[in-house]
Amino acid sequence: MKLYKLIFPLIFVSGCISSNVLDSHTSPKSKRSVIAIQKGELSYSEKEALIILPGIGDSKKGRRHQKKYFKNQGYDLYIPDYIDRRSYEGTIDRFTKLYDEYRLEEYKKVHIFSYILGSYVLNEFINESGKKNIKTIVYNRSPLQERAPRVVVETFPLVTKIFAGKVLHDFSRVIYKPILNDEVNIGVVVENKATPLIRRFKKKAMSYGPIDWNNLDLNQSYDELIYTPLNHDEMYYSFDVVGLDILEFIKYSKFTKEGRHKPYKWDPFEKNPK
Repeated sequence: MKLYKLIFPLIFVSGCISSNVLDSHTSPKSKRSVIAIQKGELSYSEKEALIILPGIGDSKKGRRHQKKYFKNQGYDLYIPDYIDRRSYEGTIDRFTKLYDEYRLEEYKKVHIFSYILGSYVLNEFINESGKKNIKTIVYNRSPLQERAPRVVVETFPLVTKIFAGKVLHDFSRVIYKPILNDEVNIGVVVENKATPLIRRFKKKAMSYGPIDWNNLDLNQSYDELIYTPLNHDEMYYSFDVVGLDILEFIKYSKFTKEGRHKPYKWDPFEKNPK
């Protein structure tokens, strides 16, 4: 097997090696979690919390950028170590325990920005435990990147199991379970560009079916949806592009006036589409 064929799945799961899926036995309150509490003497019931739920591509670099951008925005910030490499079900269980251990239900309001795996897990949590005090969800969705787990698992089953654990294999087979936006304000940010991994395995990714960018079937009700020119890797650090929209939706339940409601008219598989 040529070396380059191994590089891309390793890139995809490299975050799993250095971040929060490495040790499946850590407590939900592990040192890998990022917590930034606002200064002052307000009680939890007088404050609001922002939870960021990374995905498989989580890394120290990504959490560093997330913390830098979101820590002084008026919310107690939590970026939890919630992924259990042993299983998808274990990951849901860890997040459920974390919600209790961090006393998140005591906050006046909780807002969540979730990446792909985080979005799936969050919905499982809500469908099982209820919406609790969750007021806002901004989902990061990607018609292309959501095919990545299946692509790498089917192409490199042994490599992915070694580096990412059973959770990635489980996730590659999971069906998205939606929630209703009747009591929660829901915004969706859709990536409109492929990552290097998906570009390399374009034929495999597109063998799962076509994508109608103008009529996306995300199986999720929402209040507003916008498109971003970023790919999934860039969503972890390019908050100069997408950060303001996330904060705007959390605060006002709508994205900025500059938010794009139509897909970009380009080939998402181009390295630098224009």
